[in-house]
Amino acid sequence: MTNTVAGARGPERALVADMARLGLILGPVLVLIGTIFWRFDGFLSSVLAFALVLGNLALGAMIIDRAAAISPTALTGAVLGGFLTRLLLLTAIVVPLRNLDWFEVVPFAIALLGGHFGLLMWESQRVTVSLAASDAAAAAHAAAATEPSPSTLRTRSESEC
Repeated sequence: MTNTVAGARGPERALVADMARLGLILGPVLVLIGTIFWRFDGFLSSVLAFALVLGNLALGAMIIDRAAAISPTALTGAVLGGFLTRLLLLTAIVVPLRNLDWFEVVPFAIALLGGHFGLLMWESQRVTVSLAASDAAAAAHAAAATEPSPSTLRTRSESEC
């Protein structure tokens, strides 16, 4: 049996929502780079790549969210299998498109790699800071709980001084 509450949502959805918000900043920058150097073909290729980035991250979060509700073993298998499946899916989408007239490889690669690395690095930094803050709060709480209260401290009498 699992310890999850029915209807509870894991942190994966919040991470994807944060990355999508950051994508509203990073995406236009990557698309602008593709548009400046490769014109309209670069624009189309960059938009396609960034859409694949957001879809890939959302699909990964959905897989993790569902598998986490089942068991740790299911989560492990889903993460590995989901990663390989998503890579194959990206490949299956890109391979037929690479021979089209408007497809430009370089702006596509810049947006795809820049989107994945940029969003994942930003979010991993946020998660690290968040975990460090919660660890510090937990340590402070634990330290406060183990300190003796003033009423339990033994005081010295004048004869002991």
